[in-house]
Amino acid sequence: MDIRNAIAAAASGLKAQALRMRVIAENLANQDSVAQAPGGDPYRRRMVNFRSEIDRATGTVQVATDRMVPDSAPFGKRYEPGHPAADAQGYVMTPNVNG
Repeated sequence: MDIRNAIAAAASGLKAQALRMRVIAENLANQDSVAQAPGGDPYRRRMVNFRSEIDRATGTVQVATDRMVPDSAPFGKRYEPGHPAADAQGYVMTPNVNG
């Protein structure tokens, strides 16, 4: 493997991790957001899945983003009867982000 192939493989990993960090930052930025109306869903955590792929031109294995998927974990609940998004029992749905 020559130096260009090694750099391309390393750069693909860095690019994938940069995307992962942006998604993590978005999740953390929205960890306290709630639905705008009663019965609405709050922010749903997103996750990035990676896959390896072979660059046919160089023959090197690189990292690629497979897909971004929403987390299917259930939303939390917080008792805030005065909140505009509270349901009839006074609970507000909270994001499924653990900060």
